[in-house]
Amino acid sequence: MQKLPNFLIVGAAKCGTSSLHNYLNQHPDIFMPTFNEEGRNVKEPQFLISKRLKDRLHFGVWEWEEYKSLFNKVNSENAIGESSVFYLYYYKDAIKEIKSRLGKDIKIIIMLRNPIDRAYSAFQHVSRGLIEHNTFEEALILENSRLQNNKRITPMVMYKDMGMYYRMVKAYIEGFKDVHIILHEDFNASSNKVVKDVFRFLGVDKNQVIDTDIRYNVGGKRWVNTFFKNIFINESKLKLVFKRIGSRKFREYSTNIIYKLFKKNIPMKNDTRQYLINSFKKDIIKLSGIIGKDLTNWIK
Repeated sequence: MQKLPNFLIVGAAKCGTSSLHNYLNQHPDIFMPTFNEEGRNVKEPQFLISKRLKDRLHFGVWEWEEYKSLFNKVNSENAIGESSVFYLYYYKDAIKEIKSRLGKDIKIIIMLRNPIDRAYSAFQHVSRGLIEHNTFEEALILENSRLQNNKRITPMVMYKDMGMYYRMVKAYIEGFKDVHIILHEDFNASSNKVVKDVFRFLGVDKNQVIDTDIRYNVGGKRWVNTFFKNIFINESKLKLVFKRIGSRKFREYSTNIIYKLFKKNIPMKNDTRQYLINSFKKDIIKLSGIIGKDLTNWIK
């Protein structure tokens, strides 16, 4: 009999989902695919919204047969899941496909972070590559039209819109009977407790010892010099020359020096933070009501 997920981590992006995925995978009674048989990373298959994303992402699983094959190695594990963070943002498509493909009794895990901090973290993440050359403030102005104007750009650039959680979370709460909400600050402060609560939610042994010391997919630094960013990301002639000179140790040392010089932690501007607080305030208040948690610290 084909084994398929009975729980999903649906998002949100940049809220700790990678870390939770890796912590849950340490439990002997939980199965979550990370690499397929060819060694390709399939931690975020995004299959259930494939129509939305297959032309926008360089990763993903877009065919039903391939998606099912991700779970071929399930043995005796009772909790089977996957983590695709865009399921939350594209909740209408995702919920429809989840119910159609996996059933209405599936358990849903949602991780939420202060949307102001989440937006800036997402911007820094995208800025590490060649997609984002705007300032954060410019990107916020461009946001409303970016997906429509560029059919191949990642939805991660919807920095503000992805943090308007209320309508997304409400749809999942109304659509499924088992929805577990995790706040990013709780996850950071008490990872072991949060993970045990998830074990309890999934119906597996909550006393299993898990290593939660490592944080995965941590962002923060971004390029402050476009010239060096292009050199070290693109296959430029200068980059090829750099690869050929000196030993591997010399190249690693030189690269680290350049990263230290041209990748920095750049804080958000105070005016921008206040703009985002004002933008998110109503949504946060409504979200607080439906999840029953005090979120006033998000808008201070």
